[in-house]
Parts: sequence; structure tokens; C-alpha cells
Amino acid sequence: MFSFSPQRLRGGVTIAALLLGGCSFNGSYPDASESDSAKLRFISSNENSTLDLFDEEHCGGQTTGILNNLFTANTRRRADMSIAAPDDAKAYLEVRLRPDHELFARANTLGSASVCTVGFNFTPQSSGEYEANFRHTGNTCQVSLSRLRQIDGKVIRSPIALTYKGLPACAGRSPIFPKSVEAPPQSPERAALIARIVDASVIPKMKSDNDDASSSRDALIGTAMDERKQRLVFKLPDVYWTEYHQNLEQFAKDEMAIKARALELYKDYYTRSLGVLETPQIVELSPDGPTADRSKAMSTNNAMLEYYYRTYRELEKETLSAHQARMADLDQRFDVCKRFTGCWQN
Repeated sequence: MFSFSPQRLRGGVTIAALLLGGCSFNGSYPDASESDSAKLRFISSNENSTLDLFDEEHCGGQTTGILNNLFTANTRRRADMSIAAPDDAKAYLEVRLRPDHELFARANTLGSASVCTVGFNFTPQSSGEYEANFRHTGNTCQVSLSRLRQIDGKVIRSPIALTYKGLPACAGRSPIFPKSVEAPPQSPERAALIARIVDASVIPKMKSDNDDASSSRDALIGTAMDERKQRLVFKLPDVYWTEYHQNLEQFAKDEMAIKARALELYKDYYTRSLGVLETPQIVELSPDGPTADRSKAMSTNNAMLEYYYRTYRELEKETLSAHQARMADLDQRFDVCKRFTGCWQN
């Protein structure tokens, strides 16, 4: 699930002009024509909602239609999905997507005094059906994405961990994906000053734990294996359980590496962000400099800390997603889903 806080709108542009002038009733996105096209249902309870789809061939994005607009009826765009929308889904649209083709999706809502946008990367699978739910919760807007399946007559909605990676191939080709600013030549003095600022910003919570948790990890894996075996009412070969155990070990190992990886990415990002500044600006952020601007340094560190937590969450989602994919592949190869509704699904 992704969530973002709404931003206030400025200027005299009306909502009707922005929405009705920016895209047609059913949008500019053409449905995919492949026989194994994936299908996506976009449900929104937010006013003036749109869903934009981007790929490296369409860095400016393509719209899919309008929902919950005061001045026009909801688009009736449909993709003949096999699984019906939830009973409480009052406004939704459906589109066909190219399978195995990465997209960057952006859900938008435009209210009377605020705008809120949530972006995420998404690679639909061949013939897969998906459902994205866009809504407000408190002061934030959120998107949750699920894979839809029907097993033994029962509809299964499996949550998908969303990631935000943007589209590197579109950098500089669209305002949505700005080109990276090149840093001026770096001197040893500048590099040392930047390193001091970055190192001083690292708080204890960001550092990796040194405790050896292998024994507790093994116990958790054993418990997970036992619980899984108890839930299954049919027998699976030993080779299945060997791979199942290996997948759990890999997941535990990947989980333990998240903090170190997040810190590495944080330092790299902070270093590059400082590298594009002029030297006097960097000096102002130095924690021990005679001309340091304490308020500016604190504000910058707080912004970088937000980046760290956001990166940490992204790594957690990617790790979970990779684990889910391994487990789903295993269950598919051994036909577990044909016999057990609680099977792993990608």
C-alpha cells in the first residue's frame, strides 16, 4: 500500500478545466491487443480521480478516463474481467495491459482545495487480473493493489507490495521524470566535507544490528514449516519441503540485509544531493563549521531521514515481493493451488 499527503492547489485554474481539458472521457490509453493481455480494475472513492500509465515509450503518460467528477458521468470503460468488482465499488474503470511489460502508474485525485497523487511501478503478468483501490484515509490518499484469482469457486484477492522506482529510461524526457543534475567537479576538500556531513547525520537506529540472531531465525523457520504442514491436508514430496525451507532461509537472510542496504543507499543519495551544491552551501550544512546554519542543517537532515525511511520501506516491499514470487513459483510447480486456497500466489 502506498500513501501520500495531499498538497494544496494554487492558482486560478478550475477543477473542471484541469480534468475535462486534460483528457477525454475514456482517456488516451489504448487497450493492449495481445491475446494474453493482463487486466486492471481501478476503483476510486476519491473525487475527480484519474489513473495515468507511463512506460519508456510514453514518458508523458496516457490517461484511462475520469471517475467521480462533478461535471460528467463516470467512464464506463471495461475490460471484460472474469472476476466482478466488489459490491461496494461505486466508481471504477478497467483496462487491458501488455503482459510482462513494466509500467509506472499514477493515481490522482483533485479536490476543491487539494491534490493528491500516488505513483507506483507495476509489471502485470500474462493473463493476470488485478485490482487497484484508490481512497482517502484521514489526511492521506492511498493505493492498494491486489492480484485476483478464483480457486474452487472462491475469489481470492492477494495483496501486492508496491514499489516506487520511477522510469530511468524517461529521465529528462518528461517533467514527471526530471533529468538528474550533474555535480560540479569535486575536490578532495569538498569530498571530505560532504563525508563529514553525511556521517554525522546517521542515527543509531539506521545502523545494522550486530547480534547473532541465527538461533532465533532457525526457530522461526521451523515454526513456519510446522504450521504450513499442519494446514495442508495432502502430502507433498520431500523435495518440495526442502525448497520451501531454502526459500524461508533466503527470505530471512534478505530481511537481515535490508538495514545495511538502506544505509548504503541513504549515504549515496545524500552524498550526491550535496555534490550538486556550491561549496558555500555545503559549508553551511557542516555540523562543526564556523558558519554552519543549524536550522538549515536540521531541515536537510530531516528530509534525508524521510528518504531513508522511504527507502527502507521500499526494500522491505521488494524483499517480500521476491519471497512471494519464489513461493508462488514453488506452489505452482507442485500444483498446490489446485488443492489449497491458501497457497502462495505471485
